[in-house]
Amino acid sequence: MNYDNKNFPKPTPAQAFTPLIALVVIVMTTYLGFGVDAHIPLFFSVAVAALVAIFWMGHKWSTVQEGMLKGINFALDAVLILTIVGILIGAWIEGGIVPTVVYYGLQLISPQLFLVATLIVCSLVSVFTGSSWNSLGTVGLAMFVIGEGMGVPSGMTVGAIVSGAYFGDKLSPLSDTTVVASGTGGVNIYDHIKHMLKVSGPAYLIALVLFGILGSQFAGANMDYDQIAEINSAITSTFTVNPLMLVPMILVLAMIIKRVPPIAALSVGAIIGGVWALLFQGADLGSVITSMHYGFTMDTGMAIVDGVLSRGGLQSMMWTISMILITLMFGGIIEHTRMTEVMLENLLSLAKTPKALAITAHFTTLFLIMTVLSHYLTHTLICRTFKHAFEENGLHAKNVTRISENWGTLPSSLIPWGPCGVFVYGLYGVHPFTYAPYAFFILAAMAISLIFAIVGFDMAKYEGKPTEDVA
Repeated sequence: MNYDNKNFPKPTPAQAFTPLIALVVIVMTTYLGFGVDAHIPLFFSVAVAALVAIFWMGHKWSTVQEGMLKGINFALDAVLILTIVGILIGAWIEGGIVPTVVYYGLQLISPQLFLVATLIVCSLVSVFTGSSWNSLGTVGLAMFVIGEGMGVPSGMTVGAIVSGAYFGDKLSPLSDTTVVASGTGGVNIYDHIKHMLKVSGPAYLIALVLFGILGSQFAGANMDYDQIAEINSAITSTFTVNPLMLVPMILVLAMIIKRVPPIAALSVGAIIGGVWALLFQGADLGSVITSMHYGFTMDTGMAIVDGVLSRGGLQSMMWTISMILITLMFGGIIEHTRMTEVMLENLLSLAKTPKALAITAHFTTLFLIMTVLSHYLTHTLICRTFKHAFEENGLHAKNVTRISENWGTLPSSLIPWGPCGVFVYGLYGVHPFTYAPYAFFILAAMAISLIFAIVGFDMAKYEGKPTEDVA
């Protein structure tokens, strides 16, 4: 982590907490009162943070701007991935890849088991690829469209998708956030994953049971099979559908499993999708480029088909990307001017016992991911800040890394103004407040983690002197 801001004077608690309070008040007031998107309210919050830094703390504008740019730098990889995912989705729909998955899925997946199947499929893809976003943007999208065709409420479907995607991500040694959390905490990555599994395992079983119960209502007579037949007919009348159409998706998943960088793998997938549209779907180059840029437009006259298959394109991700850039401007200012540091110190001072320390770590992690809005920064700050405090209180650092994942990474997809929540909303058009009640794995894992801390169960002990900081 970069510590070149250590020469800056520390803000007072009032200075440090003011931008956060302003963010919560402005965003929630405008959303609840007017139902507006969070972009401009977040921009006002950025302005408050900048004003506090300049006129109350005495920083120059150049310092504030440097903080914003550093904050944005944390998400440049994510922005590039989002850009390519939009292009890929447009190409994969026109190339017949997504429609083919939907066609076979509607035939092969039982409506009663759809939510369970969605959870498992997204879990497996995330485990093998090490990325929740790869799962969300590929098989997750296909499962979402299948769910729409079956009449499953979109909130339930997205809840199952994000539950599976984040379960697999957290238990994969290929995951970047898993590597960062274990690395900054000085914990062997496999010890970290094994310790997380003691929370994630029970939470996953709870999710399987709850999705199974929810899915039972879609069995038998509750499903409109005539509509499913009409959907499949609309797809086959527009696209060439056969197993060859699945090759681009298989290739992309294989590349990611082989650790080909996601940006390269998704780019290749987008190009192959365009080639498939030219070779098998009768598209011309102009329409392929248009779909990659603005998204594919389906026009069968059947509203449900046109609605779920008219999506994708570079421009479809601009809403998401702009939200991410604004939120990270805010996070960058408060981190660079040491507001985050002071907030952490004040929160840490509340912990007087090992139990209080563990509980404080949970809520501090949630507080950070809701404000600095960066997995990397949250894990780095939490694991480095709490590591020594835990060890001094006889608790192993792997407790910190597990807490950082359970209350930092997992809920990030439920935060409407955070990059992950924005990504899911932009991808599926379903607001985080709609799918959050159905994100059973995430909610269960967070609850179990906190319960363990409260009762002192499975809090690994540490014997010895506190270790040195990890570089």
